[in-house]
Amino acid sequence: MKCVILSAGQISDYGLMKQYIGPEDYIIAADGGCRHLAPLGVKADFVLGDFDSLGYVPEEAAEVYSPRKDDTDTMLAVKHGLLKGWDDFAILGGLGGRLDHTAANITALEYLRSHGVHGILADETTVVRIFGPGDIIRPSPDRRAEDYFSLFPFGCPYAVVSISGVMYPLERFRLNSDFPLGVSNHVTDPEKFSMTIHEGTVAVMECREKSAEL
Repeated sequence: MKCVILSAGQISDYGLMKQYIGPEDYIIAADGGCRHLAPLGVKADFVLGDFDSLGYVPEEAAEVYSPRKDDTDTMLAVKHGLLKGWDDFAILGGLGGRLDHTAANITALEYLRSHGVHGILADETTVVRIFGPGDIIRPSPDRRAEDYFSLFPFGCPYAVVSISGVMYPLERFRLNSDFPLGVSNHVTDPEKFSMTIHEGTVAVMECREKSAEL
């Protein structure tokens, strides 16, 4: 079970996105994320936000905020989920659309990691995760040869990483935040694939074609 946060961003394929929601998951609809409830065939366990995106305050809203606030609606949902004790999060409807909100949602992943819990930010083609020192990353079991991933230092000037079983292997290599060397790598040997973060924090973005099943 996990906490699923529905944000106000676009979802173009609800069939694909249903894979991230289990029958016993705790669902938070943040402002315009309420629009995704019916197409996904789910009901919210908690509804919050300032509702400037939705345009009205729904009757089921449990917490209503002023638009003049420090937290984004997604961050409010993240904090609520942490208060409820959840340690696994999936943020849907948080990629694409406004670039500033996408960046804010990636920052929310780092907030989750800093609180010792796991989180992903996902849409139909991309999954974003944040990893730090000592973390060991394994490939998804359904990864295909044509899928690719990118990694970038996040919130730090550089990160030191090792990657094996890929097209472009690295051994304790320093990735600098001012040069995107970590773009578009491929897993070539799933049996030997591993990624270790020795220093710094990285955002790992797994990408695939929209037509493929995630």
